[in-house]
Amino acid sequence: MKDSCDHAPRSNPFSTRFVRPGAVPYLFAPGQSADGLVRRLAGLGWRGQIIGPHGSGKSTLLAALAEPLARAGRRSWTVSLHDGARRLPAGWIRQAQRAGANQIVVDGYEQLSALNRFFVKAQCRWRGWGLLASAHGDVGFPTLLLTASDPATAQALVRRLLSGEDGPITPELVAQCFAARGGNVRETLFALYDRWRAPRG
Repeated sequence: MKDSCDHAPRSNPFSTRFVRPGAVPYLFAPGQSADGLVRRLAGLGWRGQIIGPHGSGKSTLLAALAEPLARAGRRSWTVSLHDGARRLPAGWIRQAQRAGANQIVVDGYEQLSALNRFFVKAQCRWRGWGLLASAHGDVGFPTLLLTASDPATAQALVRRLLSGEDGPITPELVAQCFAARGGNVRETLFALYDRWRAPRG
């Protein structure tokens, strides 16, 4: 049975190019910033984990940390693991070396097998590389940040994406879709893509 968020797509502010990590901003809590997190990561010896549920902004946060890491002298090599990935891509060490990396970033680290986690940790330690991981639960690094989904964050992101455009996306609809998607902000934005109707003159 379809819920009230499932309608034929019509497009725009919620399309993938606007809501992918790096395009949509990570909304930091008061007192937090990307530069502050990088300073904390440095204090942890460049090893840390970002933990949170599906759709809570982990990938978006990693994208937001890229420039502050570069300013701190960290050359990142990032890989995003998808469902079923149990190891990093073949030749990942060579690729990271070619990129001149000294900070490995693994989005979805918990998907690695125990053996591959050990191998990645050992390689990074031996080569003097930092290792930053995102995961749904503790994967054995110091915790840099816990991400969480909440209605206020979803509403703020939607307001930013709409940028004052007129349309049918009301705060009530955002709240309805957020609840229907179990508090997953990413899925909420996808649902709103399906509800968007550009104004017609």
